[in-house]
Amino acid sequence: MNNKLAPLIEKTQSSFWFVPSIMIVFSFIIAVLTIYMDVNRADITGSSLDFLYTMNIDAVRSLLGTIAAAMITVTSIAFSITIVILTLASSQFGPGLMRNFMMDKGTQTVLGTFISTFLFCIVIFFAMSFKGANAFEPGITVAVAITMTCCSVFILVYFIHHVAKSIQAEVVIDDVFCELHKNIEKIFPTVLNEKSTKPDHLFENLDSNKKNESSDLYVYAPVSGYLQLVDKESLLKLAVKLDCKIELNFTAGNFIVEKTIMAAVYCASALMEKEISDEVNNEIIKNMVIGSCRTPVQDPEFALRQLVEIALRALSPGINDPYTAINCIDKLCAMLCNLTDKVFPQTNIVSDGKVRLVCKELTFTDIGTAAFDQIRQDAETNLAVTIRMLDSLYVLVTQCLSDEQHNFVLAQTEMISTQQEKQSMAAYDRRNLLERIKKITDYKRKV
Repeated sequence: MNNKLAPLIEKTQSSFWFVPSIMIVFSFIIAVLTIYMDVNRADITGSSLDFLYTMNIDAVRSLLGTIAAAMITVTSIAFSITIVILTLASSQFGPGLMRNFMMDKGTQTVLGTFISTFLFCIVIFFAMSFKGANAFEPGITVAVAITMTCCSVFILVYFIHHVAKSIQAEVVIDDVFCELHKNIEKIFPTVLNEKSTKPDHLFENLDSNKKNESSDLYVYAPVSGYLQLVDKESLLKLAVKLDCKIELNFTAGNFIVEKTIMAAVYCASALMEKEISDEVNNEIIKNMVIGSCRTPVQDPEFALRQLVEIALRALSPGINDPYTAINCIDKLCAMLCNLTDKVFPQTNIVSDGKVRLVCKELTFTDIGTAAFDQIRQDAETNLAVTIRMLDSLYVLVTQCLSDEQHNFVLAQTEMISTQQEKQSMAAYDRRNLLERIKKITDYKRKV
């Protein structure tokens, strides 16, 4: 998680050019190898593949030209379909979901296959014009070209099926949930057990008296952007080396405005010399990666907000699809239940008995609020979605392990109850709603 290349790797994976570029390079290498094998066929293959060299040269040229023309046409169609899908996804699910479609390895591989086949045929077509010592009779090269073309036909069929499947709301939501689950497992790798304690404020009173401290250095943001990654291990080593405490004012996912104080360095010793201060300032900036957009590398709310965005668009009057919103609520409930037994990152990180690194606090309530608040507000007039939220809160309260988690569920339930008191509904619906609210509050009293 402290790998500074992680945001760059994530950005590369969500691009259309990376996988096709690799496949194009491999296609060129294969073309060179097959040409070499044809030129030296007597030494490499002997007479076992002589039947491949009985084809007419003009027919081979015509075949390669036809394959190349067909591949570039299919590639254009595939690109056009992909752009249409991205446009549809942006309007239906939100611009934030375009990244998920661009990260689709299936689409990237399809585009790479078509372009690679086209390039292979062009290289072979060009090599057939050689004369003299470099002249060769195509055999293995043509067999490989035909094989690649057949594979491209099957991949085209797969692409049509894949596109039709990938645009379905259930598939999109499940893909986002799987990414969210994977990110949570990375960011919160440890699980609470009977012997462990929650370390949120484990060292809150240790070396936290700032009355005797003065900030020797304020670190200002060099540019405006989203904080994508904080290398806590490197910052901790730096704090130990300088015998100081580094306090971070932002966490991954926060937007930082240029020249805002994003960190402060506290030293008990004399003020730092200017040369050392500049070096420390540059080192802290280097360990806090700022980019133009949010990434899921250290930001647990990134994929969560994508699910929220899908739910909000589904609840909008223009779309009015409560079932998609309910699907999102189910996934968010599963995510929050998965977090109930996780150890959240420490706010104060200690080394040698002293607080060396103070990070911005991230709590279960923060993530739960980001998951439910906007949906709850927009679903105020939609009873079906509100009831599903209450059902999800009941499932969550049965798995809560701390007072903070219980209080979050009760707070959300109370806000839903307050909202629904103002709504006009049938007596049966109100009784159904109140039963669910009472079920949640009564469960709290039993714990």
